[in-house]
Amino acid sequence: MVIIIVNFIGAAAILLGGAVMLKYARSHADYSVGFRTRRAMSSDEAWRFANRSCGIAWLIIGAVCALLTTAALVFARDSAYAKIGVLILLTASVMLSATATEIRLKHKFG
Repeated sequence: MVIIIVNFIGAAAILLGGAVMLKYARSHADYSVGFRTRRAMSSDEAWRFANRSCGIAWLIIGAVCALLTTAALVFARDSAYAKIGVLILLTASVMLSATATEIRLKHKFG
């Protein structure tokens, strides 16, 4: 049951992070919140691009992981593997989306 709670909290945090990135994608580079890498903060255009693309990815990841966690709770109630698999998927997806955003920034802005 603990893994299910962690999965739901993780999915909610990623959904919230994605929503925050999309909100701040319209503003100028900010050191307090958003996709804060050197390349993303190099210009306002790069800042908006990074926060918009990563924010959308995080909204999708959070929603999918929340659905998978619910499915694991309902259909794989006794399977720790399914619950841990969702947690691993959530973690890997967040890391890959940040890496993909940084790669897209490099290609678009040099």
